[in-house]
Amino acid sequence: MRLGMKSAFTLLLVIGAAGAIQLGCSDDAGTPDGGQGGSSSSSSTAATGGSTSGTGGAGGGSTAASTTSGATTSSSSTTAASTTAASTTSSSSTTAASTTSSGTGGEEPLGDELPMEIPTPTNGNGEIRTQTTVLKNAAHGGQDVYDFNNQKIGVNNTADCDDGEGQKTVFEVEDGVTVKNLIIAGGLPGGNGIVCKGDCTLDHVYWEDVCEDAATNSADGATMHINSSIALHSADKIFQHNAKGGSTTIVTNSYIADFGKLWRSCGDCTANGGPRHLIIDNVRVDRVKTTVAGANQNYGDTVTITNLYVKGGYDAGDDKPKICQEYRAVTDHMGESEKLHGGASQWDTATCRVSKSDVKSW
Repeated sequence: MRLGMKSAFTLLLVIGAAGAIQLGCSDDAGTPDGGQGGSSSSSSTAATGGSTSGTGGAGGGSTAASTTSGATTSSSSTTAASTTAASTTSSSSTTAASTTSSGTGGEEPLGDELPMEIPTPTNGNGEIRTQTTVLKNAAHGGQDVYDFNNQKIGVNNTADCDDGEGQKTVFEVEDGVTVKNLIIAGGLPGGNGIVCKGDCTLDHVYWEDVCEDAATNSADGATMHINSSIALHSADKIFQHNAKGGSTTIVTNSYIADFGKLWRSCGDCTANGGPRHLIIDNVRVDRVKTTVAGANQNYGDTVTITNLYVKGGYDAGDDKPKICQEYRAVTDHMGESEKLHGGASQWDTATCRVSKSDVKSW
């Protein structure tokens, strides 16, 4: 088991959250390639009010404080125990605006809008809630935009990050909701991250140390858009895609580091199928352990990648890191999802719609 965050990144910048970061719980074992993504069951979802303040998000108030903060009661006394300081260092003044890229696609300046560090939490060591928080949309008595003002929030998850499924979801997001400026606590309190139950936008959302998954697309036909976000440290998947029916995951203007797969179309879901689509544009990755994207060829999945920046570049001779792998998925646990083409990266295919010129170095 990996304890804590990885040591400070010493690239052209320093990345991390200022203040205390809790122990990580992922190791290098990871979930089997064909495994289903993190639990998105609503059985652990008892918090129905969620956070509401358009500027303050979900604070640490008690249940009785507001009908809209509902069951977002936190156990602040557990926060310190769950957020032990780790070795990640932060420099709030460090940016990568001047960094340039080179490689197969030539040299291009990286966009200034690309976030490269997790901001300092505005609520100190953070808040660990006792239950999943449901962010209701306006039609259901909530609101369509939740701005958390860079608060750090986790959940009292007891299931080990590397021990299959069953982790609590931190936030369940209803259809049409946008979540902004939120830090998901790392390690055990990160649980199963965020589960989108319909169209959702996760804007400037930061995952310190991914436990099971950072975010899951779970509603058939829906679009989950992750923009200007950071996700760090996952033994396996960052973004899990379980929804079918032409559902889409979009990742733009983001930084993802130290992970197994950036995105995986579910290889063995109950009543599995497709198609599922991934769109990546202007994303910077570092320390890819398995692949950027894993798509199911037999279910009609597609992966479209433009402006992908790989730390150190893509090594065509060794095919490292893998960029887009094609799988033959299965359903209802009838066998295992199989890597096609010997697991080699695929280029300009019906499934992997990415050219080598779209993969650049930084």
